[in-house]
Amino acid sequence: MPVFLLIAVLLLAAGFCGWVYFRREFEVRARGVLLAARLVAVAGVVALLWNPTLPTTPRGAGPERFAILDASASMAAASTASTSPTVWDEAVRRAAALAEDGARVLVLDDGVHAADPARLDSLRPAATRSLLAEAVAVAAEAGAREVVLLTDRRVRDPIATAAIARRLGVGLTVDTVPGAASNLGVGRLLLPATAEPGETVRGRVELAGAATDSATVTISLDGRPAHALRLPAPTPGGTSAAGFTLGELEAGPHRVTARVEGADAFPDDDERAAIVEVDPEETGVLLVSFAPDWEPRFLLPVLDQVTGLPVRGFLRTGPDRFQAMDRDGAGAAGGAAATIDDAAMGRLLSRAEMVVAMGLDGAAAEFIEGPTARTRRLLLFPADGAGAAMGGVAAGAALTGEWYLDEAPPSPITGEVAGFSAAGLPPLSGVLPLHDRGVGTALTVRLGGAGEPRAAMVLRTEGGRRVGVVLARGFWRWAFRDGVPHEHYRALWAAVGGWMMADEPLAAGPGVRPAAPILPRGAPVSWLGRGYEGEEVRIAVTDSAGQTILDSLVTIPPGGRFTTGALPPGRYRHTVTAPDSTASDDAASDDAARDTGAFEVETWTDEMLRLPVPPGQLTAPVPPATAALRRSRPLRTWPPAYLIILAALCAEWIGRRRAGLR
Repeated sequence: MPVFLLIAVLLLAAGFCGWVYFRREFEVRARGVLLAARLVAVAGVVALLWNPTLPTTPRGAGPERFAILDASASMAAASTASTSPTVWDEAVRRAAALAEDGARVLVLDDGVHAADPARLDSLRPAATRSLLAEAVAVAAEAGAREVVLLTDRRVRDPIATAAIARRLGVGLTVDTVPGAASNLGVGRLLLPATAEPGETVRGRVELAGAATDSATVTISLDGRPAHALRLPAPTPGGTSAAGFTLGELEAGPHRVTARVEGADAFPDDDERAAIVEVDPEETGVLLVSFAPDWEPRFLLPVLDQVTGLPVRGFLRTGPDRFQAMDRDGAGAAGGAAATIDDAAMGRLLSRAEMVVAMGLDGAAAEFIEGPTARTRRLLLFPADGAGAAMGGVAAGAALTGEWYLDEAPPSPITGEVAGFSAAGLPPLSGVLPLHDRGVGTALTVRLGGAGEPRAAMVLRTEGGRRVGVVLARGFWRWAFRDGVPHEHYRALWAAVGGWMMADEPLAAGPGVRPAAPILPRGAPVSWLGRGYEGEEVRIAVTDSAGQTILDSLVTIPPGGRFTTGALPPGRYRHTVTAPDSTASDDAASDDAARDTGAFEVETWTDEMLRLPVPPGQLTAPVPPATAALRRSRPLRTWPPAYLIILAALCAEWIGRRRAGLR
């Protein structure tokens, strides 16, 4: 803050405070003392905003040296030096030597904290990121004039580190520890998250690091070796890659790993894992037709294109039997593998992000009502009034005749459908008369192109839920014709699908579960709680030995995304229940056990795969001996400043009460 602006603010504040006490308040004997207390508090706040630096040591004192010990995971790599088995051991030895010479040691792991030189041997490097700028700022605020970095230089913020050292007037040097031995690791393992039954799964693995010879990468499927790939050694900073196939996989989750064979300097990056879910229960868009219809053949491809979510379709072909459809709306191949029962369909419905139900009569509405109770997006094609009632719409029996599109009323999709040419569109049929007026009509039709307009589609929003109710049949006739009708068909359902998914992240359906089956090491565990926003649930996490790692009550925030604390690498199971449920409560178990499943936190980290930055990028000159910043700390780091402000406020408050002022 410029000095003239600071002076102006202080003068204005002093004048205002004086005006209040001498013009607006009752005259009391102690008003001069009260005014002084207020001015002290105001001046203290302005000073904190200005944040000047204050001397911390006498001018003749020697430089305050700090050593920052980088405790990132890559420091655990095997060293090329004969005196130390790992880079970390050598760095600890040098940090202890600097401490003996009077330097203060800071350790950078998941945070920045002071270290006891006598206990450095008990520390272990495990941080997944090397961000030194924050540690340099902490050292500067603690009075550092010179900082020595003990690091392998695989840092992510070299420019910011040097820049903040120069800005704060701190000299920065690097005590280059011995380099690590040659290391190769899996840079990336690319696989689709989901696959259809009978689909050939293809993947790609990338090798990174530094070595002089080629390496073998073993691809394993569910713990069994599937491929042995020979990859050339990558160039420094580059990668070498190879593709592979896993063939047709059975339904369910499959764990695929890629591992670099042979010992090297850093084992934590030698293996990566991925989960491929074949025929997953979590579905983006699920279309279920309870009666034969042409509509799915044309609607499925459009939804697949406009929503960006995985799309699946099923046709009810008999009691306790649903036949899968391909993305073109035809019956899927695969025999029994393409057929599921009512229980499996219920699970699919409960996991879908968006449900499209066609031919929805009373029996079908009763079947899907429970599983879709928390579905955020519903598009219903009712066959009668009972089916329409599930979407919150009161409608009567279907009306016969040919119904032609009318002018589009105001709605969320008016901009996309207002220009439709009704004269060139085939008529619709089977319109269900709407009993409620003004419930979000998006399309209207007229019998024979004349007469009273009837609603053909209703779009409703209920809290965080969006429901579309299609009250007319035969939209597929538009898509059946080439040219303008086909274009209008796609534009209509693209608009409806866009409205359904507006402002919504692409995510799995309702449920409380980790955001991904494999989570990164060192990061907070990210969760999705779709459909349970505002509700309190109990989350229990157990490790592979059955020990409870986490047992916590969580209120799901708006949006359904939240985090819990980081977990060490390993495999875990989670169980989500109602907060008042118990394991012995059998009657409530079905409702209380809202979600359960497995996830893992990977051991892999890319710390060792990063190239060391040149030492010059982590160097800043020591400022001149006369520079004030060498002996200064910002005012906001001094506790007495806050105590003075609090004391002045309390003194004024007590004095005003004793003087009879409010």
